[in-house]
Amino acid sequence: MKTRNIPFGYKRENGKILPHLVESEIVGGIFTAYLNGQSLLQIAESLNERRVEYMPETTGWNKARLKRIIEDIRYLGNDAYPAIIEQAVFDQAQEIKAARNTQKAVDRNADIFKLNVPIHCEQCGESMVRMHDSRTTHKEKWICRSCGAVIKIADDMLLTAITECMNELIENPNILKYQPVQTETPIETIRLKNEIGRQLDSTVIDKEPLKNKIFEYASLLYSGLDSGEHITKKIRAVLENTRPLSLYDEERMDKTASAVILHADKTVSLVLKNGQQIGKEKPNGTANTAKAGTHHSADHTAGECAQRSIHNQTGSRLLPGIHQAG
Repeated sequence: MKTRNIPFGYKRENGKILPHLVESEIVGGIFTAYLNGQSLLQIAESLNERRVEYMPETTGWNKARLKRIIEDIRYLGNDAYPAIIEQAVFDQAQEIKAARNTQKAVDRNADIFKLNVPIHCEQCGESMVRMHDSRTTHKEKWICRSCGAVIKIADDMLLTAITECMNELIENPNILKYQPVQTETPIETIRLKNEIGRQLDSTVIDKEPLKNKIFEYASLLYSGLDSGEHITKKIRAVLENTRPLSLYDEERMDKTASAVILHADKTVSLVLKNGQQIGKEKPNGTANTAKAGTHHSADHTAGECAQRSIHNQTGSRLLPGIHQAG
């Protein structure tokens, strides 16, 4: 039986993987038809009727083959495969697939749908999406959009791990510390400061341009202020006098954390709103928490990615809904 050694839609040329001119258009057409309401069976029947070849001299389109195409994150592009499908199109297709496959089993009031912070991959630091299929043994799994890592973890296990991580912080408030990020002064700020100094030392001062430069300089200084210490105090206030949690607490989570890092061993770390990363101890006794003062390299990678939007805008919340629950 013939098999493909490269996803449909690509070709190998001079050692590189490139979009196949005809097949990549077919892939786009499959996604378009699916988003327009056609079922996988209807799309398969249409492809077979048109004699569209899946491989040379082979058609044989079916629901399983199309399902693999709809779910294949390589079409979004990575180091090896150029992008064929846009992220928004891919995400919408996953939502439709989840709704068609498991709608009867989905409880939209479940706590997992109250998880409003993004889930990050420990391997590459990019965001992960939740997939749910009630027909499989492991009904829930999280897939990294970038590196393709898959972690099968039930919703209640994930929320319990997050709650335990929150309790670690509640029971040991001393681990809540803010370390200012040391950054170099931007060249533009230095240039403006020197220019203002030269104008002030001048025998003739043009007040209006000088005033504008002072305002510009002040604006740059303000935008560079690190509000992490203030955010740390707010987190401490949220958790003050809080008893250990027995269930996932949406409100405290939203006010405390900006991201969750999901590890391959199904443990989690939290990236707090002040940029600090905390997590439960590993089974071997080593820690990946702030209490230990060090991070494993994978934790560091994910933590840096999760903090990209935190420094210089520490108080702003990362956009919710990245995890595509359901």
